[in-house]
This record gives sequence, C-alpha cells and structure tokens, in this order.
Amino acid sequence: MINLTTTFSIPRATHLIRPNSQILCIGSCFAENMGQRLANLPLEVSNQALGTLFHPMSILRGLSPQILQESDLYPQGNLFVHPDFHSQFMGKNPSDFLAELTKIKSRTLDFLSESNFVIITWGTAYYYEDQQLGRAIANCHKQAASRFIKKQSTVEEICLAYESFLRENPLQKIILSVSPVRHTRDGIPENATSKAILRVAADTLAKKFPDQVSYFPAYEIMMDELRDYRFYQSDMIHPTEQAVEYIYKRFKQAHFEDDLLDIAKKWEEMLRTLEHRPHPLLYAQHREILLRLRKEIEDAKSSIDSSKMLAKIDQQILALS
Repeated sequence: MINLTTTFSIPRATHLIRPNSQILCIGSCFAENMGQRLANLPLEVSNQALGTLFHPMSILRGLSPQILQESDLYPQGNLFVHPDFHSQFMGKNPSDFLAELTKIKSRTLDFLSESNFVIITWGTAYYYEDQQLGRAIANCHKQAASRFIKKQSTVEEICLAYESFLRENPLQKIILSVSPVRHTRDGIPENATSKAILRVAADTLAKKFPDQVSYFPAYEIMMDELRDYRFYQSDMIHPTEQAVEYIYKRFKQAHFEDDLLDIAKKWEEMLRTLEHRPHPLLYAQHREILLRLRKEIEDAKSSIDSSKMLAKIDQQILALS
C-alpha cells in the first residue's frame, strides 16, 4: 500500500493523565479544542477560563496573581474591556466589571493550585505593547493602531519567565504545545519565525525541566502528517474537525494512562449514542437503550466519577419522556 503521508512516532509521556485528574487548559483556540474533548471524560477540567490567549507571556500573566485596575480598561462603545482578557468579557460598570474579572481570575488560580496537569498552547511570539499603559497586553480590542507597538519575544525572554513559574509551581506537570494555526496576518515568513521561537523555547524548557515539562507536537502533526489542504477549513488556516480529532487521538496515545484510554473508548461510544437523534416513532425504544446504559454505569460500581456521563444520559432521557 502506498504511504500518502509523513508519519512519526511520539514517545509516551513520563507522567500520564489518569482518571479523575484535574487539568487546566489555557492558551490558543487549539487548547480549547483539546479541553472540550477532555471535559467529556471523567476528568476535572478548567477550559480557557480567561478566554483565548496567544502569547506565552499573556498566558503566564493569566496564571499569575494580578491587581486589576480601572485605568487599564479600554472603552468599547458603551462597554468596557480589559487588555489582558478576551473580548468575550465585557462590562458596563467599570468597578462591577473589574470585580467579576477578579472572581474569574481568583477561581482560575485556585484551580491551578489543585491541578495535576496544565496544558498550555502557545500561538505566536508576537505581542503588542500599549504605549499609554507602558506594558505588553494580550488583546488590542480594536483600539487605535497608533496606541500600540508590535514586538517579538525572544527564546531567552520566554524561557526565563517560564522557569520562574515552574519553580513556583513544582507540583504541576506542564504539557506544552505550539498551535498548528498559522498567524498569516503577520506574514508567512514572519509566522515561520514566530513558530520557530516558540518551538525552541518549548524544547529548551522540556530539556531543562524533564520531570515537569513535556512537549506535545501538535504543530508538527499538522505540518507533516496532515499537510494536505483537505485538513484545513475554508480559510486555509484553521484545522478541520477531522484534523483536530486526529491530533487529539495522538494526544491520548501519548498522554493517557491505559485505564483512561479504555474509559475514553467506552465513553466516546456512549457519547455517539447520546448524539443520535432517533425518529419520533422510535423515542420509546431509544429511551430504553439509554436506561440500560445508565444501569450499566451504575452497576459497574467503579471508583471513576461517572456523574458527568450520568447527567448527560439523564438529560437525554428527560428529553425523550
């Protein structure tokens, strides 16, 4: 049989994710894609609680204590946004808005302190410095371009900042990856330079902290194993659902304990059953299937927390009643 793709092996991680692990996902939209899938399993997952963040330093700022100030807010029509948070967060009253952001940040840091794993996906080495605030920000929120200066982080800057974070959080296992989404607005050659900086920084950290940091090659899988444009959406930038699913499969093989791999297979089959939309004349029959599925989970009397799956089944049973 003709081999139509370039494949490569991914060594199994030293520290594997087991059932009931607590995982924080943060970074680019690719981290969100992984988090959505992990959240369907018997795992405690915080997925993109601060919204999408692309730059390593912006991500690190999200994982560090921070005093939020009203003077940092950007007006956007009748609303306010914060330069360190995604545009999904908006508020009418500055003080109330800052209080809500502070709660979100506090919950994220609390979750981080209890997490077994932190999945971080870097998107770009480019960032913008707000000349009025005198510092780097995560999101320009469509403010006047004259307010910002575009800069590029070095490998040394990224590594120095993350080394401090790793030493302050020695119990967390960090899974680093570089987003497979190309930042074409920066320019194709510039994107290549940006991704190279991120890749070298991730490699440096993984080698310096081998017991704490592992690298998952999402970018390499997309660029080599899935290089055909049929694996891209119509914008020719973002991976298709099929591509994301393929990369997630490789992630499971590299980072899941055997028990969790078995559970993932069973739960994914259950989810396909739950996603099935029967003909109205077959509602009663499908409801019986769901009731048997529920009883099977309860009778197993496993130490695995199956509450998420049971809740999904109950929701479907109620919908068919």
